[in-house]
Amino acid sequence: MNVLRTTVLTYGVYVIAILCVCSLIVTTVFVQFAFAQTTTTSSFIATTTVNLSICGDTVVDVGEECDVLGETGGYSTTIIGRQCNVDCQFGPYCGDGTLQTIFSEECDDGNNTDSDFCSALCKIEPAGGGGGGTSGGGGGSSGGSSEDLGDTQISVTGKSIPSQTVHVLLDGKEVGTVRADSAGRFDFATNASPGTVSLGFWTTDTTGTRTITYTTTFDVTQGAITNVNSILVPPSIRVSDNSVNPGEQITFSGQSIPNAAIEVHIDNSTQILRTVAAPNGVWSINFNTAGLSNAEHTARARFVTTGTGGVSSQSSFSTTLQLFIGVAGAPARPSDLSRDGKVNLTDFSILIFWWGSAGGNSEPPADISSNGRVGLEDFSILLFNWTG
Repeated sequence: MNVLRTTVLTYGVYVIAILCVCSLIVTTVFVQFAFAQTTTTSSFIATTTVNLSICGDTVVDVGEECDVLGETGGYSTTIIGRQCNVDCQFGPYCGDGTLQTIFSEECDDGNNTDSDFCSALCKIEPAGGGGGGTSGGGGGSSGGSSEDLGDTQISVTGKSIPSQTVHVLLDGKEVGTVRADSAGRFDFATNASPGTVSLGFWTTDTTGTRTITYTTTFDVTQGAITNVNSILVPPSIRVSDNSVNPGEQITFSGQSIPNAAIEVHIDNSTQILRTVAAPNGVWSINFNTAGLSNAEHTARARFVTTGTGGVSSQSSFSTTLQLFIGVAGAPARPSDLSRDGKVNLTDFSILIFWWGSAGGNSEPPADISSNGRVGLEDFSILLFNWTG
């Protein structure tokens, strides 16, 4: 007698759609089959394991976060009020640990608790006030929450003059230094209080010429690491002679990140001089002043780099140099807006006058950082150069 060999075929996954007439809701049933394949000489045995996950049956099955009929997963301002969506997953809500600015969240520390720097409604609470608490009443809290919400840190990556020390300022105070590598790259991390902070970066080149302080302002979220990428410290700049007769040649020089395209802008970019930095970042440009009128002029530099895919990035402008062509004068200190040799309340008053604007026609420019707007960055630079 011939032996009959029968092999059990393995079948796929079936999806069954069940129509619930009473509520006119179409519910999807996901059915998963696990087969055991057996070969025998005279008979066969097939085993099947079925796991059902039915979204819409009001039962929270495996793989579901929730199962509530009639909810659409709309945004909720609290954890308690969160809604279930049509895929049986919770929609966005304040307290889910994800910052959702589209719903006007300023922070999200994973709870709906006040006095922990992120309020119950996901709004940033002032760090100095302990999240809204008071110091009166003879006791009470000194502010903040005892709950450990994880690291509150700022992590920075950037580029600067190669192999030089970069100084890092947090809200105008130095919090550390880091040395850039031979390619000009550096990484730095520091703890920070939640809220709006200002970070500043400056360095000196191999000749001791200092760069301008590059400043950026952003929000730090409690219980999270805020990553700040692509910080570009502007190049250093100096001039061989800042007081010459028309037609005399002067030399601009400095240092930047390696192999960058350097631009020196004369006055309000009426003339732009260009060169390329060496692999060590050193650059220089000879300039004939014959085309400049007998007056005071300015010069400042920046660098431009081209990255992957041809995307270009440019640094902020350097310190602004004053050039006296055919006229007598003395260069002003950085932030000396009144040009009286000191940085004090007079300069602060000028800065406030131009606050929020592009700096008007003040000379030197009230826009000290050269970012196109007089604001916190310029105030930080002014404070750093304060003489009183």
